[in-house]
Amino acid sequence: MGYTTKYGGFWGLLPQTAGRIFWVAASASYQVSGTTYTASDSNDGLAPERAFLTTDYAVGQCTANVGDVIVLLHGVHDDVAAVAVDVAGITITGIPGSTPVNGGRGGGIRPLNRSSITNTATAGIIFTVTVADVEFAYLDIEPTSAGGRGFRFSQAASRAYIHDCNIIMDATASTTTYGIHYYDDVTGVNSRGVIRNCYFVSGTTTTSGANGPAILAGGSIRGMLIEQCTFELLGTAAWADCILSTGITNELTIRDCDFLTPAGVTTVMTGAIDVTLATTEGACKVLRCYFSQGSDAFQMSATGDLHASDCYVLTSTVNALQFAA
Repeated sequence: MGYTTKYGGFWGLLPQTAGRIFWVAASASYQVSGTTYTASDSNDGLAPERAFLTTDYAVGQCTANVGDVIVLLHGVHDDVAAVAVDVAGITITGIPGSTPVNGGRGGGIRPLNRSSITNTATAGIIFTVTVADVEFAYLDIEPTSAGGRGFRFSQAASRAYIHDCNIIMDATASTTTYGIHYYDDVTGVNSRGVIRNCYFVSGTTTTSGANGPAILAGGSIRGMLIEQCTFELLGTAAWADCILSTGITNELTIRDCDFLTPAGVTTVMTGAIDVTLATTEGACKVLRCYFSQGSDAFQMSATGDLHASDCYVLTSTVNALQFAA
């Protein structure tokens, strides 16, 4: 059957790899190609019809740095406890809703993904990453409680690559709820992380958006790139920071990102990019970004902390062009 091969049918969209591909189902009973199967961590996980039941168990079956891939099948995955990503060089991917398009600016377009993962524990963290060279793709990441995290990266988790994911912060609002959290565990310098073509949302049109940062870059970071991402505030309260740098020597490049408050939403982003504590000259570079009306684009302690070029802050609602009917 085509779905049991690495490159037959839809599965040809998966990363090409010489490693193994492990499959994880969202529930104990699941379907593939119209047939019902039973997921279990007693399965071998090596084909869609023999899927594991938990993502954390799948990580433990991987071999470091040989190209192993974990695929989360359709549906909502909840491991209850955090998924400990402690095997280097693996890829964890969901199933995209359509053929991936690379290289385009996010521009308010939310990737259509078929796989989501959450954590219903109090202040639950979905992924804790303590190793280098890990990739995450085509997932909806949904912290469900105040104080939750989508990702928590240690300083050892260098060269992480997150792309085509939705980080949805629309549960109980809390300033301690973060989308992606790089924290300082005093073990080294986290270098060369990439966050690309992701969509971050805070709140809904009927609930608060007063969450913590979509991306909190703490500790010591070198060469992080955030590009082609959309940060959208839908909530009824202000969002303090979309991107917050708290490390004195953090080096960030942010380019081609949009910070949006859609029509009808009157709340603002108090500081779309906050580098107040990153006091190294030129530590943050911002290129070709768009900021909504009423929101502060940048917060810093000195003008030299952040260098910006070709950015646009909307200051008027007057139409520049009108076309006759």
